[in-house]
Amino acid sequence: MEQSYTTYFAEIYDDVMKNVPYNYWFRYLGDLLKYYQHQPESALELASGTSNMTLKLIELQSLNRITALDLSSAMLSKAAEKLEAELYNSQKFSDFKAQNNNSSYQLQQNKRNLTVNFKAQNMTDFNFKDKFDLIVSFFDSLNYLTDIDQLQGCFESAARSLNNDGLFIFDMNSVGRINTIEEKSFVIEGDSYECFWEDIVKAKENLWQVKLKICPDNDQLPCFEETHSERGYKIETILRLLKNSGFKAVDVYNAFSFAVGKNHSDRLYFAAALDEKRLQQNQGKLKKLFYGARNRIDYFLVSLKYLF
Repeated sequence: MEQSYTTYFAEIYDDVMKNVPYNYWFRYLGDLLKYYQHQPESALELASGTSNMTLKLIELQSLNRITALDLSSAMLSKAAEKLEAELYNSQKFSDFKAQNNNSSYQLQQNKRNLTVNFKAQNMTDFNFKDKFDLIVSFFDSLNYLTDIDQLQGCFESAARSLNNDGLFIFDMNSVGRINTIEEKSFVIEGDSYECFWEDIVKAKENLWQVKLKICPDNDQLPCFEETHSERGYKIETILRLLKNSGFKAVDVYNAFSFAVGKNHSDRLYFAAALDEKRLQQNQGKLKKLFYGARNRIDYFLVSLKYLF
């Protein structure tokens, strides 16, 4: 079996995931930040992949430093290509320059100076000299940590990399969703490849596996195969691991709403803080109701988009 996560899969990842509503996810993150009255100057994204969300984070005007972390150097190379293309094709930044073999970028926009760094590191054990005001992870990336010790390591690394008044915001597939995914197979046909997708659910292990076989439309290249695995964790397990890592306050939401998350929710969002009183610094119940209603409407509209 040839592994393609670090090679060919990086090339087709964005095409395979083209229906993912990144814009909607970013709006929801923005509402969470406004609710918690947080204007971060620095942000770290874990498991950033080809940096679709990193490019969205650049739109947060308060940020002057962004670091995108991923295990795959091929994914990060693709991310750097996309950032350069965005900078060349848009007028958002008047000037930019790449450093350190395109792993660091200095961007200038009027009086704003922004640094974007791409770091190939394991999210189960990372260290940075300078801490962050915001650490984020999207697209159920933390479910890929199928060993509980790996997840604990990730949380501990996040705790030591976060400023005391910062926020750690991440999403996860709930254990309920993992165990109710329908086992099925289908084919994704791209312009230059075919991707054979098979869903396998091991409910007793709270494990969801996706087997991929990617065949390029090139007789000179072999088909590539890989397996992606996600484990579902109960909310109480996540809360215990966060507490053991030093986080003293955690709010859990049903994704894309401000309703309390449950184990049977589809996707969950966690907002964690090192300061036990930090999450109390929010805009109050009325704003919470407003953001919740707006996101429910947005979610309905996004769902309609993929039905028709």
